[in-house]
Amino acid sequence: MELDDVAAELYALPPGAFTAARNQRAKQARAKDQALLAKQIARLPKPSAATWALNMLARRRVDEISQVLDLGAKLRDAQEDLDPARMRELSRQRSRLLSAVVRDGRALASDLGVKISEPAASEMEQTLRAAMTDPRASEALRSGLLVRTFTSNGLEPVDLTGALAVPGAWPEQPAAAEGDGSASIVVPTRARRPGSESKAHADDTGVDKLAVRDEARRHERQAAEAELAEAERSLDDADAELADAEREATEAAERRDRLAAELESLRNRAAELEVEAASAEREAGAAERARRLASRLAEQGRRAVARGRERLGRLS
Repeated sequence: MELDDVAAELYALPPGAFTAARNQRAKQARAKDQALLAKQIARLPKPSAATWALNMLARRRVDEISQVLDLGAKLRDAQEDLDPARMRELSRQRSRLLSAVVRDGRALASDLGVKISEPAASEMEQTLRAAMTDPRASEALRSGLLVRTFTSNGLEPVDLTGALAVPGAWPEQPAAAEGDGSASIVVPTRARRPGSESKAHADDTGVDKLAVRDEARRHERQAAEAELAEAERSLDDADAELADAEREATEAAERRDRLAAELESLRNRAAELEVEAASAEREAGAAERARRLASRLAEQGRRAVARGRERLGRLS
């Protein structure tokens, strides 16, 4: 099991599956008595959504990434040739191409179950743009092992410190080629005095020790930066979850208040209806009593009419 292979496997996974898979790989390395490898695996930081999407583009949309980086090389050539017309045309092409690639990256991420927000999409475009300005940044992007995004000011080399899961996953800065205009300085040698060779050897040993110590410090710094990046990403995830929870809590509270107001309104209406019902009940009782009285009076009238008719008949 090699770190490069493990990293290539882990950074091909969706962000949600990364941590569990990383921990499992570290556990397997410890079980095989590969303590250093286990520690290195455990330190691999979880990629942000933007970084993961860029890695997916590098792995699954190789032609699109090649188009971006080839256009970047043409832009650098036009800048070196001081060709403003060519630079303007290539810049227009760059804007169109970056928009299309970011859009495709978001669609690819969506197909894989990950939503890329607008801020994350902006980070993707900044990183693609930076990769176009610097050959080493181009190779970092091609690796598919990014753990953080990066930017460029267009004047200096892109800072790739801690940008890759595995340091050295891209070629080192090439040395100046012959005939490129850089001067070569030849230092003449002097005849050595007795004992000078042993002193030189001691000096070389001291330099080697310093180099080893500096290299160790560099690795420690990279590990610390990776841990910090992981902590910052975890904090970002926690903040995002907190924001979602707060939004849901606010929406739930608003719905509760709205329903409580509706319930109070219904209760008030129910009370009003009870009053109206009681009034209607009283009115119905009074109407019934009036009906009965009118019925009795009508009955009395009918009897009086009958008696009058009977009396009139006897007198006829």
